[in-house]
Amino acid sequence: MVDLFVKLLGPLFMLLAFSLFSFETYTYFVHVLPNDDLPLPFQAFVTCVGVFLLCNLVYNYFKAIFTDPGLPPEWVSEQVMEDGAEGLTQAETDRKPKRCPKCLRQKPVRTHHCSVCKRCVMKMDHHCPWINNCVGFHNYRYFCLFLLYLALCCFFVMITFFGPFLDTMIAPRRSRLSFGARQCISLCWIIATCILFALMLLGGFHVYLVLTNQTTIEFHSNLSRRDQTRRRGEYFRNPFDLGRARNFKQVFGPSDFCSFLWAFSFLAQPPVGDGISYPSLTEFTKA
Repeated sequence: MVDLFVKLLGPLFMLLAFSLFSFETYTYFVHVLPNDDLPLPFQAFVTCVGVFLLCNLVYNYFKAIFTDPGLPPEWVSEQVMEDGAEGLTQAETDRKPKRCPKCLRQKPVRTHHCSVCKRCVMKMDHHCPWINNCVGFHNYRYFCLFLLYLALCCFFVMITFFGPFLDTMIAPRRSRLSFGARQCISLCWIIATCILFALMLLGGFHVYLVLTNQTTIEFHSNLSRRDQTRRRGEYFRNPFDLGRARNFKQVFGPSDFCSFLWAFSFLAQPPVGDGISYPSLTEFTKA
């Protein structure tokens, strides 16, 4: 029942998101920009920056919505049995594909079954009602970039709307803006501020996940495993943790961080891999 409720909420959350984007954009062009006393070249520059951020925000949001997060292949028992030949270590055996008892597909390592979508998702992070889709191997970078550009857009609104918002709060009667304009600007500034503070928590958590090569699901399971190994006097290390630089490229593709090409998903190469098998630190040390 809860899964159905979350599925039905998805389109409503998407509609709310697009309504907020549209409302903030409308307020800037109708109420903020025409009443700005800054020089025209500076206004044009600031507006171009805002449009650039908005376009990247909408692009990554659409890509997160419409990109399939990763569907594992059909179960082929003969192939899996051949791959499970003798000579494998216990760790390698644990990472062999299994069969999902619910959707009857292969369930490779890091794959989980989504009870909302009724299917398995490769490298599943979570089901997000704001995109009405799961966040997984193929769309995780779009989801992260959506959060990044959303935070930048909120910061843009906080800066550009701050002057008229301050006038509205301190001396509304002396403001040359109409009552409706002041209401729109105040509401936009408050919404952007609240969203930015929420994104600082959510975005910070996903920055940690990216740099440690974990998903949200794995983060919770690794906490339990780390506690168990600590009680045995052993040290737990995430087997997929390749170091911060390699972990970053596992999500955003082969582009170097300092190139900032990864921030433009329409230009950057996608992450390497098929979503079924993943490199481990032992493979790099052996190489």
